[in-house]
Amino acid sequence: MRTHLRRALATLMILGSGAVSAADLPSSKLLPMAPPLPSFFDWTGFYAGLQIGHSWGQDRTQQFVTAGRVPLRADSIHDHSADSLVGGGHLGFNYQMGALVLGVEGDLEASNASGGFDDPGGRPGPVVDPGGIVRVKQDWQGSVRARLGYAFDRLMVYGSGGVSFSRFEYSYFNPLPAVNAGEGGKFSRTGWTVGAGANYAMSDTIILGLDYRYTDYGRFDYTARGAFLGLTAEHNPRTHALRASVAYKF
Repeated sequence: MRTHLRRALATLMILGSGAVSAADLPSSKLLPMAPPLPSFFDWTGFYAGLQIGHSWGQDRTQQFVTAGRVPLRADSIHDHSADSLVGGGHLGFNYQMGALVLGVEGDLEASNASGGFDDPGGRPGPVVDPGGIVRVKQDWQGSVRARLGYAFDRLMVYGSGGVSFSRFEYSYFNPLPAVNAGEGGKFSRTGWTVGAGANYAMSDTIILGLDYRYTDYGRFDYTARGAFLGLTAEHNPRTHALRASVAYKF
């Protein structure tokens, strides 16, 4: 009797351990795998591209009657502007740290800016201003700028600032038969520029951009050495520009 009882208890223990082991087995009804996390765009890297835009601004020209380079009196003040189509290429590098993006960019572009004013002249003094037609041209410009941006995945907004450089060509001509003379000069100038913009990554390699910049080339003067001896013109060119761009990220 005891033998049968022991056998029954052993059988129950075996069955119980099997049931526990079965309960420990994974269920055939598995939960679905979690979707992969979205990958954010990485702005770090070199890029190169093209830009086109429109510039506008103001050049204030103040004329002085001078003895050599010593001003004797202010002669006249003229404000004139020159709108222009601008276009060229740019090259840069970005480095992303979290949402912050540090970068440096340089560009070089052609310009067709041309403006000026008509000076009636005739003002008396130790030197009589004969008057004339003043024209100014700017056919190229460039800049090197640091950029600080904030990235919202594929959209980045940024501010920029740096150094700008260009060349201005001034000419002064009086077509009257009594004068019929002219002179001019070319000036390479270095100034400063600041701006802001936005970039959008259409793909992992194609980046679109929109950029605004203000540029100031400072004051500089030109003292006449020929037909208008005794006159000095002080110039202060400043420009605004809005550009659209497309770039390839390497």
